[in-house]
Amino acid sequence: MMKKEPKNTSIQKNEPDTSSVIDQTIMSVAEGITGIAASEKTEWLRSVGFLLQRIRSGRFLETFKNEWDAYREKGQVKDDYLFTDQHKECLQELLDFLDGDVPDQTRFTVLKQIFFTAASETISNRDSAIPQQYMKIARSLSSGEVLVLLAVSQLAEEKAVLPPNNTSANEWLKIVTEKSDLVDSELVELHERGLVEKNLIKPRTHSDKSGVSLGEYFRLTGLGVNLCEFIKTDTTGKDEQ
Repeated sequence: MMKKEPKNTSIQKNEPDTSSVIDQTIMSVAEGITGIAASEKTEWLRSVGFLLQRIRSGRFLETFKNEWDAYREKGQVKDDYLFTDQHKECLQELLDFLDGDVPDQTRFTVLKQIFFTAASETISNRDSAIPQQYMKIARSLSSGEVLVLLAVSQLAEEKAVLPPNNTSANEWLKIVTEKSDLVDSELVELHERGLVEKNLIKPRTHSDKSGVSLGEYFRLTGLGVNLCEFIKTDTTGKDEQ
C-alpha cells in the first residue's frame, strides 16, 4: 500500500513541533504547581493531591520528551508523520491521560509504547485508526489489569498449559498470579473480570464458572493478542536501518 504524501507543506511548516507542544505542556504544569504553592494555606491543603499528580505528570512528560527526541534523532520516525491525524490524536490521548487521569508508571509506559509503535509504522500504517483505538483501550485499563494482561500474554508466548485434565479457573488464576507477581489470586480474579468485560480475555466456559478454555493464547482474545503486540513492539532502542 502506497503511503500518502503530505497534502499542504506550507500549512504543516506553521504547525508546532511535537517537542514544542510537550515543552509548552511541561511549562503549563510547572506554572500550575507554582500557583498552588503560592496560594493561601487552606487552599493549598485542599490541592495537595492535585499538586502531587501534577508533579508526577511533569516527570512523565519530561521522560516522554527525552525518549521522543532520541527516537527522532535516530531517524525512527519519518518527518511527515508528525503532521498525520494519527500522530496528533495519539499525542492528544497521551496528554489527556497525564492531565485528566491519575497517572501511574504502569499505564504511562503502556501508552508510551503504543505511541512509539504507531510512530515507527512497523506493524501499522499512518492511515490506520487502530493505534488510536488501542490508546483508548489502554487508557481505560487499571494498572492491575495491565499487569494481568501482560502476564497472560507472556504465558501464551511460553506456551504454558494447565496440568493434564485440569481446566479449573483456580489453576489458571494460580499460574497468572505467579507470573504477574500480584501475590493474591483474588486480586487477579478481580482484574480478570475487568479484562473479560473489555473483550481482552475470553470468559470462563462452564456454567458453574469453574472452567476455562485456554485456546491458542492462554485465554487472550484476538483483540488482546493484537493489543499486546502493540505494547511489546519496543522500537525505541533500535538503531536506524
